[in-house]
Amino acid sequence: MITTRTATLLALAGVFLAGALAPAQAPDSAPALWDKEVQDLFASLPVQDGGRVKPLDTYAAFKLLKFRGRRNCPDLEGNRLTPVAWLMDCIFRPERAERYKMFRVDNDEVIIALGLVPTKKRDYYAYADLLPAREKLMLLGRQCMAKEQRDRTVTEKELLALALNVREFEELTAYGVFARQRINFAGNGAVEAMFGGASEARLSDLLRHAPELVAAFAKVRRESTGSEEEARQFTALLREIDGKTGDATALALFPPPAASESAEWLTPAELAAAALSGAPVMANQAVLLASFEELVESAGNPAEFNRLAREFHGALTTLARSRGEYGKVPLEVTYYRLQLFHYSLILYILGFLMVSFLWMRPGSRALASGSFYTLALSTLLLCVGITLRCIIRERPPVTTLYETILFVTAVAVATALFMEWVNRQGVALSMAAVLGVVGMFLANKYEAREGADTMVSMAAVLDTNFWLATHVTTITVGYAAGLLAGGLAHVFVIGKLFGLRRGDSAYYRSMTRMVYGSLCFSLFFSVLGTVLGGIWANESWGRFWGWDPKENGALMIVLWQLAVLHARQDGIIRDYGVNIAAIIGGVIIAFSWFGVNMLGVGLHSYGFADGIFLALAIFYGVETLAALLGCLAWFRDRNTETAAA
Repeated sequence: MITTRTATLLALAGVFLAGALAPAQAPDSAPALWDKEVQDLFASLPVQDGGRVKPLDTYAAFKLLKFRGRRNCPDLEGNRLTPVAWLMDCIFRPERAERYKMFRVDNDEVIIALGLVPTKKRDYYAYADLLPAREKLMLLGRQCMAKEQRDRTVTEKELLALALNVREFEELTAYGVFARQRINFAGNGAVEAMFGGASEARLSDLLRHAPELVAAFAKVRRESTGSEEEARQFTALLREIDGKTGDATALALFPPPAASESAEWLTPAELAAAALSGAPVMANQAVLLASFEELVESAGNPAEFNRLAREFHGALTTLARSRGEYGKVPLEVTYYRLQLFHYSLILYILGFLMVSFLWMRPGSRALASGSFYTLALSTLLLCVGITLRCIIRERPPVTTLYETILFVTAVAVATALFMEWVNRQGVALSMAAVLGVVGMFLANKYEAREGADTMVSMAAVLDTNFWLATHVTTITVGYAAGLLAGGLAHVFVIGKLFGLRRGDSAYYRSMTRMVYGSLCFSLFFSVLGTVLGGIWANESWGRFWGWDPKENGALMIVLWQLAVLHARQDGIIRDYGVNIAAIIGGVIIAFSWFGVNMLGVGLHSYGFADGIFLALAIFYGVETLAALLGCLAWFRDRNTETAAA
């Protein structure tokens, strides 16, 4: 679905040209890198985005991830910029930022379509590289947007994404333009009198006099004695203000008054519009705006800039604290700088390598202990990261698809490690390593593909309801246990297929018990989660069950696992049957977890992930092949036993 904001961005893009902007050039003496102290100050500045107040560092990191596919960017001297340093360059030194290679283009046909010469099949381009073809890019972007998403080619999708990214970058570089300019009101005697005869002033100064300006304009319009010339002058002033602040829309840095009923923070453009419409301007807001204007003007003077940055940081954080919206900002900065999930993935990979060596040297206690504790430490880092996210958002651990990947990985690996601690056969340890690597890799790929904040503000009914929180958490535990059972079943099938440990029936019976136990664990939480979901649905929608696709997916999991466990209990299926059924169960879980979101229908269709279809199709194909190979091994062994008899 095309959002209003997206349509507005491209519509405005056809009107505002980057060449029309007039950013001030920083003096040649300005250093290439920002002072670390200043970077830290800006990193912890609060900004409202996506319905929540977050650190400016988080905002910058996800913008850069969206544009470039990673959270860093080389500057003109080859230095690796942090996200906040890159954003500071965009705002305060846009002439530098425009030359950074920051737009990732994966398909050279996009560059060819713009009439430019591509450097290679996949490469990074600077805004300055794309500027000659900017108008054509925006035209093609609007044409692509006019098409339904399913009708767009791969090249058209990438053209549209590039057009939107370029326009968002222009919004960032235009954010400080108003602070470098003055509002001109020469010839307007009433306004000149307010400023002691001056003919121009900063936006912040005008906002301080906003009540007087509004009253004077109203008087001119109200009184018949007011000349048309006076009305024209005031209209021209309003247009002047709108023209010079209209591009300052990227960052909502200005909180409303603490006593205000509104929870929406304001951009400079919104602040000016509100003030000139008669809304009261808080003195602290005008002071904060003036401080920002001074910051922009001092960008070429490091010492002065550092001093003003401290003042701006203090003023903004004080306002945010007065509204109770700053408390979690420093913790979020720490959370992202710790890179817990990044190091968790590294340790999972290390643990996987150690387990691989352990299979070649099965008697090594050092490798066994080392791999176990490495995987345990990695899981601990993952759990700490999930816990910090819960504290920052004050929400349960699972509210988005991204968080389900993290939570499923943590639960599955922790359960596998517990199994290994109990039986010490190495199978569960191996599965813990595989699931850890795959889970964290998927989480990273999902985050990079989305290129958006993963701690988004959810609708109230999805974010605060007790029954929903417990339902989602428990059903996700069921997913984790079911996928673990499917993973262990793969080991059984592969071992049987290639004749590993031939004749060691106790080994394979032990593996089947692990699969069976995982299925029981999964069934318990799947049933509990489904019931809790029904209670929530009854509270929210007035019915316990409605045959919604997501509900049907949960029911499929429960019914399949019940059938498998009963069939095993009654002797209808044995070791082979349990393991093959567990693999099929993994396919059902994947359908319930991700597949139903592809349908785009139903009350539960709130987690659609574009581009997941191919990954799901590959997964279904691999799992189907694994199940068929299991059947092949079973038929072969049965025929062998029959021939031997």
